Amino acid sequence: MRTLLALCSTVFLLLGSAFAVDAAVPPLPSPVATFDVGSLHVTQYGTPARQALIFIPGLTCGPWEWSGQITHFGPQYTIYALTLPGFDGRPPIGGPLFATVTADFWQLLDERHIVKPIVIGHSLGGTLGFMLATQHPDRLGGVVALDGLPIFPLALFMQPDALRAMVARAAAQMAAMTTAQFMDYQRTVTLPGYVRSPQDVEAIAPLVAKSDPAATGRWFQEDVLLDLRPALPKAAVPIQLLVPFDAAADSQYHIPSAEAKRSFYAGIVKGAPDVTLTVIPDARHFAMYDQPQAVNSAIADFLSKVTPNK
Repeated sequence: MRTLLALCSTVFLLLGSAFAVDAAVPPLPSPVATFDVGSLHVTQYGTPARQALIFIPGLTCGPWEWSGQITHFGPQYTIYALTLPGFDGRPPIGGPLFATVTADFWQLLDERHIVKPIVIGHSLGGTLGFMLATQHPDRLGGVVALDGLPIFPLALFMQPDALRAMVARAAAQMAAMTTAQFMDYQRTVTLPGYVRSPQDVEAIAPLVAKSDPAATGRWFQEDVLLDLRPALPKAAVPIQLLVPFDAAADSQYHIPSAEAKRSFYAGIVKGAPDVTLTVIPDARHFAMYDQPQAVNSAIADFLSKVTPNK
């Protein structure tokens, strides 16, 4: 139990740090198009008329966090990179966030005639991938979730009233931050624990500051209170969950091995009919920066199985 609680505290911190960049990651390529669909800002890359990949960033991120993967897969795929409302300079919205964004996602598919895309999401984006898979699995070709889960693990070990009170306080604290305070907190407190390179910490802090602190708090609040596990049997689409493990970082939270972390995650997603878990060794929450080749290889292997006739 102590190990599981420690893991929950780790994931709690990770959600608050869902932003990183690697100085070696190439800049985003020139977009094919940019447009809005409801609350979603969409940037299109890659080769038109190919199998579509839809990248969803994590908390406070924009398409820049997937720049390495967009560059890598662009020559073979049509890529749509989403920016969620309130993040990366986009205006926030009122009302329910997950419900609005997922409705706009299906509208995107309708308007652009996108057939069975592969959704690739990180952290919060991975959670959205699980939600989309439970809504209309017949309209998706597959889902890749990088350290994004159908429930926030902390919620497994807290009473509902205490959990709601905790996230309300956290959201209020974020909403009270100025842009400078928000950036400084990430630079000095959060990012150094979850990004290996100090240069990356300095590179990402200004990008984080482009997100709205109050909107970040609202996203955090909805995410922590969400539980998609009862709906997972409906997610009848291939799902790949990428599980990063870093011995130095995870051992601080009494996570003894990659297999222990994989086993814990497997228990959370066991209701999904077709899910595989792939450990990314020597990687932290932002595995696409710690181990870009391993992440690209895992995604490519998944794509080869779900899009064999690409």
